[in-house]
Amino acid sequence: MRLKSWWMALSCLVCCNAFAASGGMEDALANLKAKAETSRSDAMLIQRDGKTLLETRSTAAAQPIELMSATKSVVALSIGLLLHSGALESLDQPVSAIYPEWAQGRKRDITVRMLLNHTSGLQNVPNAGIELEGAPDLVKLALAAELSTDPGSTFSYNNKATNLLAGIVERVSGKPMDRVVERGLFQPLGITDYTWRKDDAGTPIGMAGLALSAADLAKLGRLILDKGVAPDGRRLLGEAFVAELVAESARSKEVGLLWWRIPAWERFTLKPDAASVLSRNGVDAGVTAGLLKAGSRGFAGKGELFAFFGESLGPRWADAYGREITSRGIKLTDLFDQVRGPVAAYAAMGYMGQYLVVVPETSLVGIRQIARKEGHDFAVDDYATFAADLLALSKAL
Repeated sequence: MRLKSWWMALSCLVCCNAFAASGGMEDALANLKAKAETSRSDAMLIQRDGKTLLETRSTAAAQPIELMSATKSVVALSIGLLLHSGALESLDQPVSAIYPEWAQGRKRDITVRMLLNHTSGLQNVPNAGIELEGAPDLVKLALAAELSTDPGSTFSYNNKATNLLAGIVERVSGKPMDRVVERGLFQPLGITDYTWRKDDAGTPIGMAGLALSAADLAKLGRLILDKGVAPDGRRLLGEAFVAELVAESARSKEVGLLWWRIPAWERFTLKPDAASVLSRNGVDAGVTAGLLKAGSRGFAGKGELFAFFGESLGPRWADAYGREITSRGIKLTDLFDQVRGPVAAYAAMGYMGQYLVVVPETSLVGIRQIARKEGHDFAVDDYATFAADLLALSKAL
């Protein structure tokens, strides 16, 4: 299975400029339902305080749907289980204390926290299909990686580093990561139907691979809203750890520990030096011309910005952007100034538009899932405004 994780690096933060729902809650729910249909969603589930406000399911949703990169957010919870049990001393424990082969050179400075907040500095190709998918042992591959930046110095979305977390969980606990998660989270929450892809070495994949139903994924969202306490009152994760999951990380306001921080609104404008950035990196002339058409125009959120990309780069704009921009290490914020509003929600998100979004203020949990299908249209089927539409519902409530 080919996971275009460069696309996640681009679109992991969805458009979040929530509109005012003129008709209140019913209109906001109707909007979500309509967009579930137009984006060919296979499952949508909206709950408040555990009560269902909206649910749609296709025949594909009869089986668990892979979460793609939203799997990473569950991997973070496995680290929380180790902390809660005392098996792991601290998020700031050096990885070299677990893998002694890193106790030399710059790798000795890499901590577990850095693997969780994308600041490890490990060399990484944004498109996971180039060097990760199909690799026989993803943990060994991560351990052998060179460093692109000094540990802790730079935020860079990193699939390779996430795969190493699976090895850490197994080495610290003595059990494979999927078994740790099953015993510590899934069983207490009543989650019984799931699959988790593994590499040839038998290790559960960290960057993707977990498949869950919308109802079971919502249980994990509820656990975050309840600060680590299960519905039966059992504490599964430490309250302090749950707070750190969604707190601003050292090098990015957009992420916590493999969980995304969703603003109430955001604005984008093309940077004055965007042309020189594109030229310096040898970006294709056609893609450069298309992006520079933004001029002085402002974009109210990523949904509006991505719609512009569709207009200026064509219907396959995501492929062109991934090839010419993301694969060259150019970040969206290298080209566009970004202004963010206050954080209003937290999310786990994955390729093709897999979403778990929680809104603490109104106790909302929103799930949107889509299975692989022929002719996936990124501009429509990714449903990039899902978080914005959920925030609109929150505002209506």
